[in-house]
Amino acid sequence: MNLSDKVWKELKGGYKIPYDASIPPRKLEQTDDPKIITKIWKELWNELHHQGDVGLASYLSVPQLARIGTEKGLVDWNLIGICCTIEQQRHDSHNPTLPKEFETYYKNGLKELKQLALEYLKRNPGETTLIIALSTIATCNGNIKLGRAIIELEDKDVLNEFLEQF
Repeated sequence: MNLSDKVWKELKGGYKIPYDASIPPRKLEQTDDPKIITKIWKELWNELHHQGDVGLASYLSVPQLARIGTEKGLVDWNLIGICCTIEQQRHDSHNPTLPKEFETYYKNGLKELKQLALEYLKRNPGETTLIIALSTIATCNGNIKLGRAIIELEDKDVLNEFLEQF
């Protein structure tokens, strides 16, 4: 599957309405401008994930974003963060099931996403990127609850409360 496939125009995103999720990744492929990249992440966070809701456009974006991140050598917490969030939300019962015809495509995307997160760790990332990379690795390994817990521990109050109990 590639970003020029016509199927993108028919897919639904986080708002459960059609959203052509191929447009922002194509823009991401073509730019290195930090301002444009920031706008792309803002759009993707808004359209692919809405209050815990994700759709098929969200799922199919994950392999494309992982591919682009790998090819461009992007180190941005937004990239792994949105993909990790989509994978975590995919397992909630109120979100659609990934159709069988896309399972291999999606699983290959998760493998690439995991490798990208591992590369982030090698670069001595800041705290936010470190936490999201660890969450992404856990999530891509199928440890969805652990991945969610790691993200929750980014909140200092939650972390301190957790540590007080142990």
